[in-house]
Amino acid sequence: MTEQSGLPQLNKQHMTCGGGFETWLQYVDGFELRHFCAFELLNDERGIACLRDYQRKLVEAAVANKFGVINEGLHYRASRDWGELIGFSSEALEEINIRGIEFYKDFAREYDSPDTPMLVGGVIGPRGDAYNVGRTPNAAEAEDYHSEQILTLKKAGADIVSALTFSSTEEAVGIARAAKAADIPVVISFFVAKGGRLNGGETLEEAITKVDAATGNAPAYYMINCTHPTEFEPALTDDPWTERLGGFMPNAVAMETLDLCKLGHLEDGDPKELGGQMATLARRFPHIHVWGGCCGTDGRHIGQITQQVLDVRKRIAAE
Repeated sequence: MTEQSGLPQLNKQHMTCGGGFETWLQYVDGFELRHFCAFELLNDERGIACLRDYQRKLVEAAVANKFGVINEGLHYRASRDWGELIGFSSEALEEINIRGIEFYKDFAREYDSPDTPMLVGGVIGPRGDAYNVGRTPNAAEAEDYHSEQILTLKKAGADIVSALTFSSTEEAVGIARAAKAADIPVVISFFVAKGGRLNGGETLEEAITKVDAATGNAPAYYMINCTHPTEFEPALTDDPWTERLGGFMPNAVAMETLDLCKLGHLEDGDPKELGGQMATLARRFPHIHVWGGCCGTDGRHIGQITQQVLDVRKRIAAE
């Protein structure tokens, strides 16, 4: 397993990652995802082919610009409550979590190089719905619940776990504690609603400060995902707390995420424009080294993001 201090993105290596590809699977590939559970496509021959095609295009776009990749995404809803909703026993859920890690290991073996390091990650989503937030678990409940999946992912050989689209700081505390107990690096990525605040009302600074204080700075770093740069940028200041940010995973367009999931078609925006917006952030935050994509993005967007971020970092180095 990669130790937290040895994560390439914490040692100035540019990395990328992809998430939110459920919208792509639904609207481009035509799958009906039960409760947004992409992991069960590992039981479908065409599903595996579509997942491989999506991931390969992302990886090759990154490698072309000397970016490494955190290969992850399938496990977002592969936890107990969601698995039970679609008929998975605890044994079947554990087995498919392990197969998901093996799926990403294939890409790591094929594309890993000194210039393009490949990590294998397990993405973990909230216990409940990330957007229609009802009751959220307290820290103790969250630690107990998420530890099951975290321990399975570690057993399978994951290098890192990424908690995406979290709106509850209590749940984030629980998952950070569970990962710390399992001795595996964890990234906490918050869903920042329009206006720059979490759904619970906290600012991003308040959320990060709270999780760090409750866990002894357990997360390797923090991210923002599933929102557009024009929506999350108001949450960013030039204060010291932003040093804890390590990456961004923007949506392709500025639109409420729930609306994006109900359109019936894919909104993929302008990849070049998104790349430019991320490059602007790369100039502003030179310590950040993870530049990925979320809903509506694919290899085209990752190609533009990695190329334009690399270009601006080269210009900064030459200044």
